[in-house]
Amino acid sequence: MRISTEQLFSRGLQNIQDVTIQLQKTQQQISSGKRVLTPADDPVASTRILQINQELTLISQYQRNIDLTENRLSLEDSLLSGVSDALQRFRELVVQAGDGGQNSDDKLFIAAEVDQILDQVAGLLNSRDAGGEYIFSGFQGDREAFVKNQAGNYQYSGDEGRRFIQVESNVTVAVGDNGKDIFVNVASANNTFTTSASPRNTAVPPATISQGQVIDQDAYDQFYPEDMRIVFNDETNVVPPAANYTITRVSDGRPVLSNQLYVTGAPITAEGIVTEIIGKPRPNDTFFVSSSDTQGLLTTIERFSRALKNFSDTPNGRRVLTDAIDSTLANTTNAETKLLETRSSLGARLNTLESIRETQGDVEALTLGVLSELQDLDYAEAISQLTLEDTILQAAQQSFTRVTNLSLFNFF
Repeated sequence: MRISTEQLFSRGLQNIQDVTIQLQKTQQQISSGKRVLTPADDPVASTRILQINQELTLISQYQRNIDLTENRLSLEDSLLSGVSDALQRFRELVVQAGDGGQNSDDKLFIAAEVDQILDQVAGLLNSRDAGGEYIFSGFQGDREAFVKNQAGNYQYSGDEGRRFIQVESNVTVAVGDNGKDIFVNVASANNTFTTSASPRNTAVPPATISQGQVIDQDAYDQFYPEDMRIVFNDETNVVPPAANYTITRVSDGRPVLSNQLYVTGAPITAEGIVTEIIGKPRPNDTFFVSSSDTQGLLTTIERFSRALKNFSDTPNGRRVLTDAIDSTLANTTNAETKLLETRSSLGARLNTLESIRETQGDVEALTLGVLSELQDLDYAEAISQLTLEDTILQAAQQSFTRVTNLSLFNFF
């Protein structure tokens, strides 16, 4: 077979390039510390490395979710602890108000501190997290949980949503609790009621109705569980013409009171309860007094403050205050029980997160070990390979030089 000078040079250079490429690859492996640089190096290992990296990315995301959830739940627990401390002082004031030696002025002093506690608790309930979202507003994180209306009463303005976050492949944990479940849906010690205005009312600005209070529990118990409707009539219903209203039973429309003169903020009393409507309602504007077996925490504090401010130093006035003290103490106990139940749930969730964190830490360590075996370089073997490839390259270069120097002309 005849070998041309071109073939001789071409094959020699190709051999040197092949050895050089392998040498460069070994150098890259040593500098990166990785055995598998491209899928072509080890297709099976490359596939497994990709899967493991995806698993590690998922574990990392779960750990970030756990950190976020722990911070949010710890903040919520701290806020509930603050509410519990405020209720302890509120309970002391309720007991103090039962001192028979106090006069009306003394009750007003206590009411002033009760109002301070009310604002303090409302502030805690309207707290925000690090992201600026209201903690107890459910899904409505951009809206205050409890808003004071024109009548001076706090009303829940969030929703009943409850956010969950995934912390493991098959585990989700509630990242918070809505304020309605914790602070509004509290079992009432006695039959009670809630008040609301119809969304179809036309007065501008809209008139509002206060939380009201039971002033004769026996009378209201006889009426319970009926609901009342307060409807404003045409002014011509009374002589001389003036704003007036009629109270009826919701179930059958029977009148409770008819054509009663209305004065904004004046007490509206019927069936053992008292409330006030503030504003200038228009004819057909409607308000509801609905029976309820729950009483919100803020409502409990508001109603006790109202009882103190309206205290009358008469036998009937003292009886009304005594009933208010008894019901307030019982409702405060129910609210504290609700707080304890929620904090217990928070503790269980925090324990779950801690357990999952430890498990994921172990899984991550084992996964990293497997990943290391697949892709990390054996430096001793690589350096030996590099030395061998360097020797081969030098031999190839020297042999190429010797071969290319051969010529028949050297023998003439």
